[in-house]
Amino acid sequence: MNRRTLFLISLLAIVAILVLWQPWQQEQEVPAVTELEQQTPDFTAENLVTRIFESNGRLSHRIRAAHMAHYSQQNLTKLTLPVYITNIENQPEGATELWQVKASEGRFYNDEKLELITQVELTNLSNIGYIRNITTDYLAIDLNTQQMYTESPVTISGPQFLIRGIGLTVDIESQQLELIQHVETIFYPNAHQR
Repeated sequence: MNRRTLFLISLLAIVAILVLWQPWQQEQEVPAVTELEQQTPDFTAENLVTRIFESNGRLSHRIRAAHMAHYSQQNLTKLTLPVYITNIENQPEGATELWQVKASEGRFYNDEKLELITQVELTNLSNIGYIRNITTDYLAIDLNTQQMYTESPVTISGPQFLIRGIGLTVDIESQQLELIQHVETIFYPNAHQR
């Protein structure tokens, strides 16, 4: 090969690289929009209360929210300021409403699963047991099995103690609670309420 042919092949290769590379035409990044944000809800409601009953007619639990948006295709209802209240029969002192769970936002799936997100607070509505409050950032509630669970950090408080841990499971019917990983416990022996 002579110099001229070599020069033309090199020039052609450089032009091809520049045409294919095109660094001056960077693609503009389009903000990612989730599929759910693109869809319009099938219906919305303000201050709606949902009551779920067992087959024998007994009230199982209630869910209310300041705002609800339902998406039928996903079998999903998005909730703003949701409140979940458990109802359990045969409790001492006639207590039927044992726990109230509040959060900043939530998602309700297929009438089976409730996810509560951000500033989740469980409050004992009865005087049964030592636990008064539980706080976390996420809590899932399986409405079929009556189980609550989280893998997030939790704080459990009562009249004379404070427990911090990571992860929690609660059986609503049996009122059994399991802390997955214990971090610390603080006792207040002379305190009535903290």
